[in-house]
Amino acid sequence: MAMLRCMKALVCACALAASALLAAAADAQIVPTGFADQSVLSGLDVPVAIEFAPDGRLFVAEQLSGRVRLVVNGALASVDPVFTVPGVITGGEQGLLGVALDPQFPARPYLYTHQTDATQGVRISRWRLEGDLAFTGDGHLTVDVASRFDVIPSAPNAANNHNGGTVRFGPGGDLFVSLGEDATPCAAQDTSTLRGKILRLDVHALPDGPGAATRAQIAPAGNPFRASADSNAWLVYANGLRNPFRFQVDEIAQTLVIGDVGQNVYEELDLIDATGATSGERSDGAAYAGANFGWPWFEGAHAYDACAGFAPTLTAPIAEYDRSSLASASIISAGAYRSATADTTIWPSEYHGNLFWSEYYSGILVRLVRQGNAWVVPEAVAGQPSNGWGTGYRAASDWRVGPDGSLWYCRQYASSFRNSGSVRRILWSGGRPIDLQPPPATLRAYPAPAPGSVTLECGVGLREHLVLRIVDVRGRLVRRVELLGRRTVTWAWDGKDDAGRSVPSGMYFAKLDADGSEVSARIVLLQ
Repeated sequence: MAMLRCMKALVCACALAASALLAAAADAQIVPTGFADQSVLSGLDVPVAIEFAPDGRLFVAEQLSGRVRLVVNGALASVDPVFTVPGVITGGEQGLLGVALDPQFPARPYLYTHQTDATQGVRISRWRLEGDLAFTGDGHLTVDVASRFDVIPSAPNAANNHNGGTVRFGPGGDLFVSLGEDATPCAAQDTSTLRGKILRLDVHALPDGPGAATRAQIAPAGNPFRASADSNAWLVYANGLRNPFRFQVDEIAQTLVIGDVGQNVYEELDLIDATGATSGERSDGAAYAGANFGWPWFEGAHAYDACAGFAPTLTAPIAEYDRSSLASASIISAGAYRSATADTTIWPSEYHGNLFWSEYYSGILVRLVRQGNAWVVPEAVAGQPSNGWGTGYRAASDWRVGPDGSLWYCRQYASSFRNSGSVRRILWSGGRPIDLQPPPATLRAYPAPAPGSVTLECGVGLREHLVLRIVDVRGRLVRRVELLGRRTVTWAWDGKDDAGRSVPSGMYFAKLDADGSEVSARIVLLQ
C-alpha cells in the first residue's frame, strides 16, 4: 500500500506529503558484518509486491499505477509493463496490492493479482501470460486483459483501508489470500464474511479463459469450515485478523508467516500450518487450520475490545512488539530465510529457518530464532545495529528469498514518493563455507549454427558479478553486457553490436567472466 497504515487523524495523502517522513525514508540500509544491501533496480512507481518465476525473472506490482512489471537480469523487460490491471481504485491503502505466479509456470502460464476494484470491492484475479514463456529469448511477457478470470469476483471494500494484500501459493499448490477486516473489527470474527481472514483456495481445476469462479469451485474439501451452510465460510482458513497485509510462505516448514497490523499498541507476527491440518504436534508454535487470532477481542496477546457472544480461545502470536512510542506502525512479514534449495544455504547456516519481519515506518528489520518453546530475538551479531538486525528499511512492503539465496525486497519510495521506488536485495558477502564454493562456471551457446540470434546459457553457481562479452575471431569486442547473478542465467544475443548495428555472419566467441572465472563458447552466426 502507498502507506500501509496511516495515522488515524490524517489521510494518507497528508502523511505522504510530510517532508520529515520522506527524508527519513532515504536513510541508508545497515546490516551486520558480512552482509551487503544492494540496489537491483530503481525508478519504480510505488512498488508494493514482488514474485519470482522459477527461472529468476521477477514480477513487480506497482500499487498506484496498477502496472505489473518484469525484471529480467536486473533490468526491465523489453516489453514494459507486462500489463496494467484495469479498474484499480486507489486512495488510502487501496490499489494493486499483491501478485502471485502459478507454481506450475510455464506449463500453467497464469498470474494472479490482489487489487481493489472501482466497482467490485476487493478482487482476486487470474490472467494468462503470453510471450517468451520458456525464457529462450529476451524473456519478455505480456497479458491479454481479456483473459481475466476472477477467482474472487468481489470481497467487501466499504472502507479505503484494511484490505489485506497478499496472494501466495502454499506448499500443496493451493492459493492463500489475505483480507483485512475493512475497518469493521467484529467482522473478523464472523466466518460468513470475507473480512479479517486468511483464505485457502483450490484453483487447479478452474477452466482456462475468462470468467468467474463460484465458491464451490474453489473451496478445498479440507478447509476447516467447509461443512458450514455459508459458502463464504468454505474458503476461510483462519480468522480474527485485523489487517494481515503481508504474509510469506515457508515451503520447508510448510507454514504461513503472517504480519498482522495492530491498532494502538501491539503489532503481531502469527504462524500457521499451511498443509490443511487442523491438529497435530508441531514444535515451532504454529497454529493449525481454523485458528482464530483473536481480533478485536485481543490486540496481540492482550485483551482489547468485545464483540457479540463469547470471547474466542486466543491463538497467540509467536511474536509481538509495542509500537505505542511510534506515530504510526505496520509490521511487514519477511518470512523465513531459506536458500533456493532445501539442503544448502547461501547465507551462513545459522540463518537457515530464522524468521524476519520489518517495520514499515521505523525501518527496523528484526530476526527471530526458535529457542525452546518460543521465538526470540537472538544475541546481536558483529556489525548489527543496536535496535534491530538491520535498519533503514522504511517503506519496504514485500520480501522474498530469491533464486540466488539473497533476501530481496521492494521499497515503495525514497527521497520522493512517485517513481522513486526500488527493488533491492540483502546478500551475503563475507565468504562462504567450503562445501558451498561454486562449481566451475559453464557457458553454452545454442542453436548451432544460430540463425540471427543465439541463446547463451551461463551456469554460474553462486557467483554475483557476471560480465559477458561477444568478440569476433580477431578478439575485437562486439558486445558487452553485465548480468545479475543466479545459478543459471540465460541471455539472448540478437546479432547486434553495442551500437545496435547488425554484425555480419561468421564465427564469434562468447566469453563469460564470473567473479574472475572465465569460460568461453563458440558461436556460428547466420544473418
